[in-house]
Amino acid sequence: MVQQEAVIVRNATKRYGKGQLVLNGLNMTVSRGSIYGLLGASGCGKTTLLSCIVGVRYFDTGELWVLGGTPGSKGSGIPGPRVGYMPQDISLVGEFTVRDAFYYFGRINGLDDEEIETKRTFFSEFLQLPPSNRLVKNMSGGQQRRVSFATALIHRPELLILDEPTVGLDPILRESIWDYLMKITQEEGVTVLITTHYIDETKDANKIGLMRRGKLLTESAPHELLEQFQCSSLEEAFLKLCDAQDNANSVNERDSQEETSDVLYQDKFIQTKEISKYKTGRQVSRFKRFKALVAKNGVQFLRYYTGLIFAVFFPIVQVSVFLVAVGGDPKDIKIGIINNEAGNCDFGSNIGNVWNDGSSCHFGNLSCRFLHNFDDSIAKKKYYDDFSEAKRDVEDGKLCGIIYFSQNFSQGLQIRLEEATFADDSDLYASQIQVFLDMGDMQIGFFVQKKLYDSFIEISEGIMQDCKYLIKLAHPPIKFEDPIYGTNDPNYVDYVLPSYMLSLAFFMAVTISTSLIITDRLEGVWDRSVVQGVRSEEILLSHILIQSVIIIIHTIIIMFVCFVVWGFDCKGSILVASLLQFLGGFIGLMFGFVISVLAKNHTMAHYTSAGSFFPLIMLNGTLWPVEGMPKFLRWFSYAMPTTLPSISMRGLIYKGSSVFEWQVLIGFFVSLGWISFYFLVTVLCLRRKTS
Repeated sequence: MVQQEAVIVRNATKRYGKGQLVLNGLNMTVSRGSIYGLLGASGCGKTTLLSCIVGVRYFDTGELWVLGGTPGSKGSGIPGPRVGYMPQDISLVGEFTVRDAFYYFGRINGLDDEEIETKRTFFSEFLQLPPSNRLVKNMSGGQQRRVSFATALIHRPELLILDEPTVGLDPILRESIWDYLMKITQEEGVTVLITTHYIDETKDANKIGLMRRGKLLTESAPHELLEQFQCSSLEEAFLKLCDAQDNANSVNERDSQEETSDVLYQDKFIQTKEISKYKTGRQVSRFKRFKALVAKNGVQFLRYYTGLIFAVFFPIVQVSVFLVAVGGDPKDIKIGIINNEAGNCDFGSNIGNVWNDGSSCHFGNLSCRFLHNFDDSIAKKKYYDDFSEAKRDVEDGKLCGIIYFSQNFSQGLQIRLEEATFADDSDLYASQIQVFLDMGDMQIGFFVQKKLYDSFIEISEGIMQDCKYLIKLAHPPIKFEDPIYGTNDPNYVDYVLPSYMLSLAFFMAVTISTSLIITDRLEGVWDRSVVQGVRSEEILLSHILIQSVIIIIHTIIIMFVCFVVWGFDCKGSILVASLLQFLGGFIGLMFGFVISVLAKNHTMAHYTSAGSFFPLIMLNGTLWPVEGMPKFLRWFSYAMPTTLPSISMRGLIYKGSSVFEWQVLIGFFVSLGWISFYFLVTVLCLRRKTS
């Protein structure tokens, strides 16, 4: 009877990119219950071959059977607990303790906590592991490799794949590991496929395969290889095989390829016939794996103290700085005064006169009355005698503008009021308060303009009252009544706040989630988890769950600081506003996942994240109303993730709109639409990367 093989590879090819050929028609056979040593220089394709065997990658062409089935096929058990995998890299979470590492890999492989603790105790003594509370990132390289080795063995897999497991270990421990591997193959039928740089240490393997340039030069028992080439060491035999490959005239190699091709269909028949015999293994519930993933992500986040501080205190700082810095009246600005009527008004002691002699009203030095009411809280006054000098100071940025009163200001104003129909142009001109503002700084210019106008109306009302005239004569023939929503004296922060809240939540979530998948992939934890049967979607959902908790915390902090600490009034439902705020952060979370999947490294991810900030903040209505944009750009703005939700938030806060009103409802629809879109893109990209 032909022996059941654990691994059969036939005519395997694999390319990276357009031209880099990593595996070139490779054939390999690994018998069950044996140790197979795979030898070869760095870059020859060993790691790629192993990743295909465990189901992380796939051959471009060729056929593969592992434990009687094709990795990734239904019922094969691979990826899954049937295999144990130690990658060449450490592939452990840096924030894990030794205990955490054992419990994570034990749980995703279906072990209960009691079994895990028993195995941890055994391997801690056998491999001389660090204390159980030592963090992986605080261990030496050798200690990390020992922990990685132990976690690959913890569930006693049928097939154990070890990629350079003994690098950096002392010779005595290396010898002990080989003794242990021989023991589990002989007593428990475990199959071990091991790669190593130490060629001569594979003398205890049942079979070794010598790999070079994507091909397997030969595979045979160590003593047979030594006899065949009349060598005293395996390294010498390997060098002779390399020479033979370079000469490209090896008849034995050609015969070997033909022989393996002849047995291909026989192997396939045996595998298909006996597949049910070996389709066994521990079945791990998805719920148990998901719990392990959630625990892992929680540990990662809680032990990353810098990120924890950032997540909690950054929104507090950002919102507080925004509310303190934005929307306040400008202070410490100066305005020039040229008063040809009363000079400096006796340094403020002269505030003008208004008296009524019974027949008419008389004015004296009314310019001082206007200037007295225009106090330093608006702008500090600086008096000038020469207009040219004041203008130079405006040009030099020392003044925000100039207020000019003519010599006959009071007299001209009296004529304007009493003899408007018969007044000369010169009298009308004299009655004007001429203001020359520096509108290069538009916000300050508009501020001073409004304050001057309000001050003029207020003083005019007082003059009408003193003259016993109708106060309404001081008002222009247009009146702005109490607004339907908001106030007559709105603050700029009132306009910006809804968009700012959503943009802050969006980009904080992007910042946190951008590096999550990249970190898992670069550290190797992602692929190692997938080998043990964890699905990419499960890893993604576990990250989403933990990050959702963080977004909830952000939402509570932002809403509390804005509406409780700073006292902004939300006229609509605070719960609906909080839900919309949460969805704004959730959009950012999913956008960060898209970046994390598509970017190859942290640098590219951070550039993409930062680069997306500026177009979004400029086009979503935070800095300027969407209605002020060109029409084609306006529709593009409405399609962005935070524009319509910001309008919905503004309706909730200032108008008290109901969630069932279209202005609010559209914000929820857009948010859910973007969340769904980003989630779909993330899942499709993950599947593509593993195909």
